Amino acid sequence: MSLRLQRVESRRDLRRFVDLPRILLGDRRGFVPPLTFEECRRLDPRHNPFFAHATASFWLLYRGRECVGRISAVDDRLARDFHRRPEGVFGHVLARDAEGLARLLGAARDYLAERGLRRMLGPIELSMNYTCGLQISGFDLQPMIDMPQHPEGMDAWMKECGMRKAKDLLAYRSLAEDLDASKLERIAKAAARRFPAEVRTIRNADFDREIRILHEIYLSAWEKNFGFVPMSPEEFRSIAKSFRKIYDPELCLIAERNGKPVGFILALPDANVGIKACGGRLFPLGFLKFLAAMRSCRRTRVITLGLLPEARGKGLDARLTAELIRVGRARGCLETELSWVLEDNIPMVKPILRIGGKEALRYRLYEADFGESGSATATTRSPKP
Repeated sequence: MSLRLQRVESRRDLRRFVDLPRILLGDRRGFVPPLTFEECRRLDPRHNPFFAHATASFWLLYRGRECVGRISAVDDRLARDFHRRPEGVFGHVLARDAEGLARLLGAARDYLAERGLRRMLGPIELSMNYTCGLQISGFDLQPMIDMPQHPEGMDAWMKECGMRKAKDLLAYRSLAEDLDASKLERIAKAAARRFPAEVRTIRNADFDREIRILHEIYLSAWEKNFGFVPMSPEEFRSIAKSFRKIYDPELCLIAERNGKPVGFILALPDANVGIKACGGRLFPLGFLKFLAAMRSCRRTRVITLGLLPEARGKGLDARLTAELIRVGRARGCLETELSWVLEDNIPMVKPILRIGGKEALRYRLYEADFGESGSATATTRSPKP
């Protein structure tokens, strides 16, 4: 039966796009359904400031009347101007087989080529500031908040479609029972001697000002990282407000030296615990199941750590990580994930391993170049039989 692409144009299409993982991944152990309402808002230009500087298209793939895949493609003007290269991204990719994946990648490529772009990177959902990577390991584990889920086999399909590896993103996990509290204390004290700084929690009463501080550190700390895309103040504030619904102020630490903020680390309670409990449906009464599950949540994900240039290479990252894990343990956290970490970010990987972190999941980014017409691209190759 032939494949048919359909562009997402209505709210009904968007909801089907967001909910497709329920169909393609729903029988997988550890599967967490999408939080449909929030995901639809994230992809709606009326609600997400990201679309003030970007355009996107979303597709569903059908075989007959059955929906068997999806993909998005994004042309981010802010990213293009920052990197000074004609590159776009593809994301939200799911497919039932290699043939469907090839068709989806072709649609994303053609969309980007029409806009004068010559390269695509992904899977990246909107930008590297959101969910990204294709899961290639840890399929038996339940993912944590804002981490992607994919079926086994898609890595091979990507290669069949001519996509090449760009970078791996790692998720490290540590269990409270495996951590040596005295070792965490020694790491924190040694780092404090090497680079004296005051570490405090975020001031919830002055939330807007604190968010401006975090945004300034973020822009400087991540500027040279692979795939970095600067967020506008509006976009950063929008993400912060969405996190505020679930965050614990004690799990956001800010380091100051002589009164100047020089770094921060942020962890969130794993909302996937609540999302799984309510089946991804908050309304009409799902939010009660969500709240009940979150009261007993003992998992956190460290989603970001940033240091100003003058604070790097002095052990402050290890200190912040150790302090955060210590605080989490005191608050009853039994499992912590640090994700994602670039595979070649050795200065970050070393302290994680020192405090007992172990690689749990791995996600992969792929890239492909294409010619001016958009037709001479590796992603157009038919999958091998």
